[in-house]
Amino acid sequence: MRGCMRNFFSEKRIGKIDRSNENKLERSTFEKDHDRIVYSNYFRRLHDKTQVFPYSPLSASNQARSRLSHSLEVSCVARSLGNLTGLHLSEKFPDIRPFDVGIIAASAALAHDIGNPPFGHSGEDAIRIWAKENIDRSQLGSEEYSDMINYEGNAQGFRILSRLEIWQRKGGLRPACATIGAFTKYPCSSSAMDPASGIISKKKFGFFKEDEFLFTEAFEEMGIPLYEAGTIAYPRHPLSFLSEAADDICYAVIDLEDAFHLGVIDYKTLEDLLLPIVRHEHDFSIDQSFDKHIKVSRLRSAAINSMINQCHKCFIENIDSIFSLKHNTPLVSEIGSAKQYDIIYDFSMKNIYSSSSILETEYAGFKAIGALLNIFMPAVLSKNPDKQERLGRKLIPSIYYKRFEFSDKYKSDSAEHLIEFLSPYQRMLTVTDYISGMTDRYAIELYRELTGFGKI
Repeated sequence: MRGCMRNFFSEKRIGKIDRSNENKLERSTFEKDHDRIVYSNYFRRLHDKTQVFPYSPLSASNQARSRLSHSLEVSCVARSLGNLTGLHLSEKFPDIRPFDVGIIAASAALAHDIGNPPFGHSGEDAIRIWAKENIDRSQLGSEEYSDMINYEGNAQGFRILSRLEIWQRKGGLRPACATIGAFTKYPCSSSAMDPASGIISKKKFGFFKEDEFLFTEAFEEMGIPLYEAGTIAYPRHPLSFLSEAADDICYAVIDLEDAFHLGVIDYKTLEDLLLPIVRHEHDFSIDQSFDKHIKVSRLRSAAINSMINQCHKCFIENIDSIFSLKHNTPLVSEIGSAKQYDIIYDFSMKNIYSSSSILETEYAGFKAIGALLNIFMPAVLSKNPDKQERLGRKLIPSIYYKRFEFSDKYKSDSAEHLIEFLSPYQRMLTVTDYISGMTDRYAIELYRELTGFGKI
């Protein structure tokens, strides 16, 4: 168990062989991972991507979270969970540095939404539906086709970390294997995913066929075995349960707070939903002289703290099954407040996520992304492009055509030259890389410009 435990915390960076220049006295490998994510272009773009409620960086009165602020908050919760877990593990395994566990979980959570296209799940759906309705299946291999019709932001996130950011070197940002493990909720290929199986790691997929070699490098380094030979599907890395729990906690609590600030629900409703969680383990009261906004902040803070403690307790109670790679249930579904969590989830689905402002944003995003795909996909796939399609190819920045394994063949930045080296599958990934990296505002603006509706 000791050797296996050490492998789970591998500091080897994907795509990199020589680690002799790492200065661990200055900053740990995992601290560097955290900072690399924070300073990345793709992470910064999350400031203008919708979390739940429409977010405008130009509005002084808009208190809704953006995808960036959500990611930062999830990272804080994951760090707390990781630190508590690290202290426990270090008592049994002295070679584990307790706060490494916290920073690994925090880094994974920081990047958990980095691959989301504009407008989140609505953007994912737009890409999937476009692919199902428009792609000629004969152009692609079965796994490639599966990637496109099941397009997944989680897989795009791995692609960003390992290839798209710092794209001129193998491994991209070169995160440590342990960070990749904690980041990946669904460590399987699109062809191996099987939601009906009940296996948690097969619910969705975590990497594209194009990036399989980098993904398997990380999981093989950590000694995590395939479920079965012939299909690429692994059990979850133990720390992925912590980063997932952090996201679940924030979704349950934070969306209620945003809904209150935006007038979607009243204070009494929020209090009734959160107090059972807050009071799960101890008495809690709020000074009734406080302003309602302060009361909400206190409830939010206490609810998150309660769920952190409950999830940590659940992790420790199940530590043997988690580290033997047999655990198959999200932590929030096993905590003492699981029923109340489900009540909040059901309430949010019916009363928050179906509000008109959210539905309008999802519709606009769905339409914009579909229109952009209609422009760029035919342009890059055409065997005999007309003038309009050649213009469409040129509109995609040349770097998006270069993020593959043939850098020695570059002779110019011409889209017509670069695209010659791409398979149909790689051409499709070029388009999804470009569109998924857009902010909400840029996607709408480009849609309007290219379809004749004018600028915002």
